[in-house]
Amino acid sequence: MTASNLFPSSELILRRALAEDMDRIKPLWHALYKHQFEHGMLLRLPEDAFEAWLKSIVPFLGRFASVVVAELHGEIVGFVAGRLRTLPPYFGTATIGTISEVFVSESLRGGGIGRQLLAFALEWYKAQQITRVELQVVAGNPDGIRFYRRLGWHEELLQMVWDASQH
Repeated sequence: MTASNLFPSSELILRRALAEDMDRIKPLWHALYKHQFEHGMLLRLPEDAFEAWLKSIVPFLGRFASVVVAELHGEIVGFVAGRLRTLPPYFGTATIGTISEVFVSESLRGGGIGRQLLAFALEWYKAQQITRVELQVVAGNPDGIRFYRRLGWHEELLQMVWDASQH
């Protein structure tokens, strides 16, 4: 899948990430969480957060997890990560998809890379016969909220947090 119409002088390549891509994703992953904190995310990450994330996703790639990357000029400029999970019995134990991370390099936002990454990522869920995919966006990120709404996502729940350290 290419996006030569958006990047006429180069080619955007969307593909499934491999374990060996993870070192190249690391700076984007850290930039994502920096962006999240700047927009109001309260939960703080431990020092080894990226390494813990790798352990939680890499062994399951292709089976219960997926990471999709966007490459431009051989550089990874965006990624989407997600997993499958089973709903609790009182919700029918259906398997659903969750998207845990979505990020495009700031200088390339607005050019369609995020939209294409999400569409490509959703194809994996469809292939798994998943009909429900969930994601969270920080409430203080109006650009992110508008982005997902334009793509047909809608709010279902509002997450609220009580933190003893703030009382």
